[in-house]
Amino acid sequence: MERKIVLIGGGGHCKSVLDTLFRNKSYDQVVITDNNIPAGTMIMGAEVVGDDAVLPELLQNGFKNAFITVGSVKSTRVRHILYKKIIDAGFDIVNVIDTTAIVSEHSILGKGIFVGKNAVVNAGATIGDCSIINTGAIIEHECFVGEFTHISVNATLCGDVRVGADTLVGAGSTVIQGIEIGNNVIIGAGSTVIRNVEDNSIKYGIVK
Repeated sequence: MERKIVLIGGGGHCKSVLDTLFRNKSYDQVVITDNNIPAGTMIMGAEVVGDDAVLPELLQNGFKNAFITVGSVKSTRVRHILYKKIIDAGFDIVNVIDTTAIVSEHSILGKGIFVGKNAVVNAGATIGDCSIINTGAIIEHECFVGEFTHISVNATLCGDVRVGADTLVGAGSTVIQGIEIGNNVIIGAGSTVIRNVEDNSIKYGIVK
């Protein structure tokens, strides 16, 4: 049976997801919806077929699978709205995992998760719905990553780290073992986190 998927959002994160889908040869047809890009625009060989209003028609035409390709560096609000929209519409929200990533069979993954190139999700880790584990990120054993959280490029969560929902751990950051980071937190790029971080915080540098 022909496998089809619609990607919601045609920006930079979409390109990363497209590259993984094409490398994995996961789907026979890949199309994109975007409210700001004209229909007919081609992105890496995938067509923008319209704005989000065409989603019901796509579902009727066999596009049962959907994936959110709007990024979340500044805010997760749009991703939340889109997630509810496609769940309510009846789409299946899949995971997209690059072939170069290592995801332990002893980890637990929700849905709508992207695991990028050379990322590692180790044994006992739990990843919440609609999270992004970006290129080269390392999620070590028994870590917990909350829903709609973004672990950015080359960030490392050492063992038994807990990160709440709607949080960004910036590129190249390291969170040492056993640390707890709250909900709606931003950890700046290149930071080292050696103490717990409360909800609704912005931290950078050596967090101690």
